[in-house]
Amino acid sequence: MTPRYKLRTLLILLAILPPLLWIGWTKYEAWQAEQERQKALRERDYRITIWDQPLPPQAPPLSPGELPVVFRDFQPAARGPNAR
Repeated sequence: MTPRYKLRTLLILLAILPPLLWIGWTKYEAWQAEQERQKALRERDYRITIWDQPLPPQAPPLSPGELPVVFRDFQPAARGPNAR
């Protein structure tokens, strides 16, 4: 039975593949670090965006029996001709 690949072919692959794998792995590690950095920046920007929002103005305390501002301008819906 003859070998499928010649020894020369296997030695060439042995000489070429490890450097190619090493280069690919270092690029992958750099890419992964960049992805983590971008994720951290996005999370930081999201937090800054939330905290930079102006706080809503504080409503003055209500007197007894006074309705909040939200309900002062409320108008009931117009009633139809058959409404009681």
